[in-house]
Amino acid sequence: MRSRGVRWSVPSLLLLPLLAIGAYADSITLGTAGSYVVLAGSTVTNTGPSVLNGNLGVSAGSAVTGFPPGIVNGTINKANGPAAQAQSDLTAA
Repeated sequence: MRSRGVRWSVPSLLLLPLLAIGAYADSITLGTAGSYVVLAGSTVTNTGPSVLNGNLGVSAGSAVTGFPPGIVNGTINKANGPAAQAQSDLTAA
């Protein structure tokens, strides 16, 4: 009598390492940086009719140009506490 075990095909065996990698993938937590659509270190320059749906931040610099004509549907943070915290959270992520 033959035992009925699991039958593995070569393609199945090749996928096992990929499945193992996916099982251990961690999500990245952005903290306060997650609400920013643009987050820069020194300067943000817009050159057209951009529409940003979220916060714009710059820290440690403070230069933001081109708004308007660009539109920010959120808060512009320049060299302030929220921008610095977002930079810190982004670095940690």
